Amino acid sequence: MALSSAAALISIASVFFGFASAAAWFYASVVKVSWEQSVAQRKKEAHRKGVTPNLAGVSLDGWDMSSTFTAQSKWNARGAALAACAVGLQAFGQLLEHV
Repeated sequence: MALSSAAALISIASVFFGFASAAAWFYASVVKVSWEQSVAQRKKEAHRKGVTPNLAGVSLDGWDMSSTFTAQSKWNARGAALAACAVGLQAFGQLLEHV
C-alpha cells in the first residue's frame, strides 16, 4: 500500500513538472527583449567589467534579436529540464507500481 501511495505522489509531481515545462516552453515562444533593455544590459555588464560596451546589434520591430534568442534559449533549456524531470518521475512511478 505504501508503494502505491508513493507512486501516486510521484505521478502528481510528474504532472506538475509537465505543466511547468509547458509553461516554460510557452514563455520561450513569446519572450522578447527590447532594444532599450538590451542596451541597458550591455552597458551594465560593460561597466561591471570596466570595458567599453559593444552596442552593435540587430533589431526587428524594436526587439533585439541576439538578446531575444538568448532569452528564448534559456527558457527552452528550463522547459527541457522540467520535461526530463516529468518523464523521469513517470518512469520511476511506473517502476514502483510494478514492483
